[in-house]
Amino acid sequence: MWVLLHKGTKWECLVGDTRGADEVVQRESFADRLLAGGSTVSEADQTTGFPLVVGGMAVGVLGVHVTDTVMDTDHARAIEAAAALLAVSLKNAQLFMEVRENSWRDGLTGCVTRAYAAEMIDAELRRARRSKQPISLILFDLDYFKGINDRYGHLCGDAVLSAVGQRMREVLRGSDLKCRWGGEEFLVLLPETPLQGACRVAETLRHEIADRGIPWAHEMVTTAASFGVTQALPGEINIAAIVGRADAALYQAKEEGRNCVRAATETVIVVDAQERTATR
Repeated sequence: MWVLLHKGTKWECLVGDTRGADEVVQRESFADRLLAGGSTVSEADQTTGFPLVVGGMAVGVLGVHVTDTVMDTDHARAIEAAAALLAVSLKNAQLFMEVRENSWRDGLTGCVTRAYAAEMIDAELRRARRSKQPISLILFDLDYFKGINDRYGHLCGDAVLSAVGQRMREVLRGSDLKCRWGGEEFLVLLPETPLQGACRVAETLRHEIADRGIPWAHEMVTTAASFGVTQALPGEINIAAIVGRADAALYQAKEEGRNCVRAATETVIVVDAQERTATR
């Protein structure tokens, strides 16, 4: 038995082992034909398919391997009833996941929300304290963003924010936390990354934002961002203190001309002292 879940134009296998890529393609092709009104039986592997339908919409296909040439009527009716219940359960699960994801992900940028990020930062700081691994945080803010909204309109401003979210996904690791902290302000948490590494990441992200325009109404809209970077101190789990240091460094970047990266002064002092101690 196997179950394929229909997700847009793609299939996702929920149940059922396969012997390789060819069998995956075979099942997906059979499911496509079945939903298009084709045969309910796959000649390739003697599988009978049952559409999983809710409210007239197909959410997937249930495939049942039969040893006999033709499945008897009572057996088929029982599986059809089970398929109807399974379809409703899968649709409810899909709706639950969509609601859950919408609650913690910003739809415009694809970044997580501030509330969700706070939970994740707390968990990562505690993990870093246990493992004694460095962990750094970047806070950045788009420069003169209000001017973009005033000149081009808020739809253009939304396009800029969306592009920034996309560039964060391109530059950062999958394990890095990417958060829309508020308005045009973003936060990045970098597990197992010391201050110097975080500054390099911030510089890379700064260039990605400043050097690549965003197409809008037959022209390229340019923007830039100011960055504040800090590293968690040994054993530190106070989120407010860490974000506060990054925010102070961000403010310094704004004061010193914008479109630049500045590291938190307190963090630099501690990191330098640790390095001097380690080399003695």
